Amino acid sequence: MWAFLLLLAASGVVLVDGESLGRHRADPDQVSVSGMSSGACFAVQFHVAHSRSIMGAGIFAGAPYLSYGNPLIDVSVLETSTNAAALTFNIDGTTNMRGDRVYLFTGANDVVVPSATMRQTWEYYKAYVENNNIQFVANLHATHGMPTADYGGQCDQTSRPNYLNNCDYNGAYHALNHIYGSSQDLVKPDPYSDVATRGQVKIHLVFSSAFFRTFDQGEFFYFTSPSAYSMDDEGFVYIPSGCAGRYSDCKLHIHLHGCNQGKSFVGDYYARHAGFNEVGELNNIIILYPQVTSAVVPVNPMGCWDWWGYTGGYFATRNGFQITAVHRMMERLLD
Repeated sequence: MWAFLLLLAASGVVLVDGESLGRHRADPDQVSVSGMSSGACFAVQFHVAHSRSIMGAGIFAGAPYLSYGNPLIDVSVLETSTNAAALTFNIDGTTNMRGDRVYLFTGANDVVVPSATMRQTWEYYKAYVENNNIQFVANLHATHGMPTADYGGQCDQTSRPNYLNNCDYNGAYHALNHIYGSSQDLVKPDPYSDVATRGQVKIHLVFSSAFFRTFDQGEFFYFTSPSAYSMDDEGFVYIPSGCAGRYSDCKLHIHLHGCNQGKSFVGDYYARHAGFNEVGELNNIIILYPQVTSAVVPVNPMGCWDWWGYTGGYFATRNGFQITAVHRMMERLLD
C-alpha cells in the first residue's frame, strides 16, 4: 500500500479534492487579478470594485467596466458611471488605482473580442492609472484565447474547447512580470518546463512541497449554494513550494477563466496549462482559480462570469454575489 502511495506522490497527481481552502498569510500588498474573455471582463470589475486591495491586473480580451461589451459606447460615459459608483460607496475609491500595474492583451485576429474593444479598455484605464504603468500588447496575430509559449492550438486559429493558443508567447509570464517585476524581472519558465509538476501530492499526513488541488467553493456562500449564482462547487488553487507554510508572505494572483473554460467544461485542463502555475512556482506566487459553471437559472448556458448582470443589478460592485465570493477566497489566503 505504501509503495502505491509513494508512486502516486512521485507522479504529481493530486488526490485530495474539495477540501477547505487553506490559510497561507499571503502578502496583502501583493494581490493581483487577471482573466481571459468573460474572466477578463470580470477581472476589470473585481479590480475596480476592490481597488484598495488589488495592486495589478492582467486583461486578456476583455471589456471596460460597465460597458456590457458595447463597442460603440463612449468611454467618458463609463468613467461617469464608475465615479458615481465610487461616490455611492458601491466600489472602492478610484484613486486607489493610480499606482497600479495594468497589462492588456489583444490578439490581432480576435473576432470574438475585437481589438477595438480592448482599446476602449486601454482608454478607460488611462483615466485612472498612471499611463506609464499600463502595458498594451496588440502586435501578435493571435485569435481569441490565452496565449502560451508552448501549449494549445495554432496561434492564429481558434482552439476550441480550451482556448489555449500556442503563440510562442508566455502571456501569463508577461502579465505577471509587468505587475510584479517593475524593479526586477520575475524568473521566466523555460518552454515545456515541468517545474509546476515536481512537487509531491498531499496524501493523508504526507505533505507536498508544491501542489495543485481543488477546494470547496461552497464555504464562501453563507446562505445558499454556489450554483444559485452560477458558480461551481469547487475551484482550483496552486500552492508553490515556497508558499506551503502557514506564514508564507507570498504574492497572490487570482486568475479567472473565460466562457466554456471552467471545470465543468474542460476539467482542470485550462488551469493546468494556461502558464500561471510555472510562473507562480518560480516566483512564490499563489495562483487562485475560482470557477464558474453553466446554469439555467440564472441564465448562463456557457459558464461565463457575470459581466452583464445575470446575478442582479449589483453584479459589478463590492456587493455582487460572485465578486463577494471571490473576495472571501482572497481573504482566506491572506489570513
